[in-house]
Amino acid sequence: MKTRIPLLGLAIFCFSVSKAAAQLVVTAPVLEVQSGVQTGLQNTMKGLSSAANVLVKAGVKEQELTKVFSEKNLQLAKTWYDGLLQVSAAVRTYRRVQSVFEKQGRIIQTYSTAIETLRQSPYIRPEQLSGMTATYTRMLTESANTLSDLQAIVSPAMLQMTDAERMRFIDKLDVKISDQLGLINYYTQRNLVQMHLAEQRAQDTQALNALMGAR
Repeated sequence: MKTRIPLLGLAIFCFSVSKAAAQLVVTAPVLEVQSGVQTGLQNTMKGLSSAANVLVKAGVKEQELTKVFSEKNLQLAKTWYDGLLQVSAAVRTYRRVQSVFEKQGRIIQTYSTAIETLRQSPYIRPEQLSGMTATYTRMLTESANTLSDLQAIVSPAMLQMTDAERMRFIDKLDVKISDQLGLINYYTQRNLVQMHLAEQRAQDTQALNALMGAR
């Protein structure tokens, strides 16, 4: 009888180790995938922030927004990934979570590229550029707020939500940030068209003046 107790204890111990190992096998690939996604997003935002920082130091104040929101995006992503173990694997690997972060990154990239093109154009007046920057600021702030809402999923206050409720919440955020991406793309195209029209008018005026001067 005395030999059975250690054997029983060993059996229980082995079962526990086996169960823990099984959980690790399930969790490890999930975290590895998330780590890869996180690294990719971080590299994109770090690259943007670094490039913007160079321009900011050179006196390009419009790129301060790129720097600020890139760094904010990095912090929000860190908060999300740090809290992943509090939610189920189904939520951790949900593709629309990655989609939200990627679209926020594209919003920042769109602004950064567009504002540099507009800033360098001789056909955009300083007051026009100032107005455009103010509008872009509101758009970037709204998209950052959408990303902030995602943090609620891993907050203690919302840990009672079911996976289905979390996914519905994420779906809404993905739709919202998709609309915000569409809006900033539309606004950017409008600004670029405005720039090209101003350029065309200037060229037409120059050609007309040259023609009149030749007579």
